[in-house]
Amino acid sequence: MNSTSNNIKKTEHLSSVCLRSRCIIIIACVLIVSGYILMSGAESTAQSFNPDIFSTRRIVIAPILCLTGYLLIILGILNYNRKGVHK
Repeated sequence: MNSTSNNIKKTEHLSSVCLRSRCIIIIACVLIVSGYILMSGAESTAQSFNPDIFSTRRIVIAPILCLTGYLLIILGILNYNRKGVHK
C-alpha cells in the first residue's frame, strides 16, 4: 500500500472516533441539562411548606441523570484522547 491510502484510512478512522466522541459528549450535555430541569420547581418558604421538594423526581431521578451525564462526558473525553486524535 502506498502512503496516500494509509493516510486516507487513518483520517477516516480519526474522523469516526471524533464523531463518536462528540456524540457521546452531546448526549451527556443533554442528560445534564434535563437532570437540572427535573430538579427545578417550586420551593418551600418560611410561610408555606411544599412537600414536592421531597419527590422522587427531584431527589433520585434528576441527580442520577446529572451524574450519568458527567460520567459520560469523562468517557467521551477519554475516548477522544485514547484513540490518538491529538498525536
